[in-house]
Amino acid sequence: MKQFPLLFLLLIVSVSGTRAQGQPTSAPALLSVDAKGIDALRAKHKGKVLVMNFWATWCTPCVQEFPDLVKLQKSYATKGLDVVFVSIDDDDAKTKQRVTSFLRKQKALPPSYIKSGGDDEQFINAVSSEWSGAIPATFIYNKEGTLVKTKAEELNYESLKALVEKTIRDK
Repeated sequence: MKQFPLLFLLLIVSVSGTRAQGQPTSAPALLSVDAKGIDALRAKHKGKVLVMNFWATWCTPCVQEFPDLVKLQKSYATKGLDVVFVSIDDDDAKTKQRVTSFLRKQKALPPSYIKSGGDDEQFINAVSSEWSGAIPATFIYNKEGTLVKTKAEELNYESLKALVEKTIRDK
């Protein structure tokens, strides 16, 4: 009889570490990225179409478009598309926790990034010298890593899908 509580406790611990789909409940990976890391981040996704979205938890249009970006991420993951989220929220422990919680709630696939300290203008220019820094901002790169489209506005799923499908089709 004394073994039952221990067995029950082990069962609860093992079940609580996974979701119904078998995915870990741990927080999504949230990595820091600075101006120097932007090029490496883009290069890491060469060979696939890349959608890089810059957003913040305090930005209402960013939050409103986020579910459509996650839907795009999941719908096209097997079709040669990577979606990368880069939060421009402050890079401190409390804010990272808020960003991670938001990503978990949105069911965004990891990893995601948060802009680390440094000069904002340098970071913006590392992304694109044509970008004002306004968010939400979405940059679409072809498989060769060339920027093909910039949208500094809220996008919906249909417009994202059209941009991505055109980029995937283009050789």
